[in-house]
Amino acid sequence: MKKISLILSLLLAGLWASLAAQDILTIWRNNEAIEFPISEIDSITFKTDVPQYIGEFSVKHDKKVAFAPGNLQYITTTGTWLFAAQQYEYIGTRNMVDNAFADTIDLFAWSTDTDPSTAWGVTLSEDNSLFNGNFVDWGTAMEDRNTWRTLTAAEWEYLRAQRKNASQLIGVGSIEGIHGLILLPDNWEAPAGITFKSGYSDKEYSSVAFEEYQTFTAAQWDLMQQAGAVFLPCAGFRLGTMLAYMQLGGLYWTSSPHAAYGPQFASYFLFMCDGAGIGYDNRSGGNAVRLVMDL
Repeated sequence: MKKISLILSLLLAGLWASLAAQDILTIWRNNEAIEFPISEIDSITFKTDVPQYIGEFSVKHDKKVAFAPGNLQYITTTGTWLFAAQQYEYIGTRNMVDNAFADTIDLFAWSTDTDPSTAWGVTLSEDNSLFNGNFVDWGTAMEDRNTWRTLTAAEWEYLRAQRKNASQLIGVGSIEGIHGLILLPDNWEAPAGITFKSGYSDKEYSSVAFEEYQTFTAAQWDLMQQAGAVFLPCAGFRLGTMLAYMQLGGLYWTSSPHAAYGPQFASYFLFMCDGAGIGYDNRSGGNAVRLVMDL
């Protein structure tokens, strides 16, 4: 008898299981039925330790997403993808050791299908011609290849400035000394004792501006996260083996090419203490990635 071990991630949206007639186990996910004869199943394992998704955010007038619980990370020695343990965690200068990737990294080149070395952006090459191909979504590298994806430039911009009450649902700040951008869900209700200050600092290009604008303890942030808030840390960027801009700003890749200036460019979502918007960079540059799932 063939053994099938079914790993059911209970915390993923749109997944439920039901026993159907005729000794068939039917797994429903994303409106698709997957059937397994019960006679061929020796065990069913329910995993409850998978990452949880966070919040409900409009990225289009008729589309909402939830965010992954942390920035994307990659373990170079094992080829394993995972999310940061905390939303405000980033690797920073520890991405590099002796001019080579460290064991765990979180700044990636734009992921393309041009060359095997450029898939997922885990290469240090500054040769932009290697990245001229079509985008390969980091979400497809995850264990569940159909759950996570990368936002487009237009979706980031809608989230930032075009959804209902957009200006009231975004603001810079600091958590336990880590600087970043706070995004509040569409249906935000502040937990008791929490005051959120939307907007940006008037201090241009200043690291202390994040903390001076507003700061939260880990305990306060835990309450905000439970209410659906998202934090994007100032994870900086990588240019070849050079690392910079940590605690000063965040550059997060989108899935959108920026062909107007040539096939070597792609768009990113950028924020500093005094504002946020869409920019573009060489695809070989290393930026952070934050995945979402469609709701």
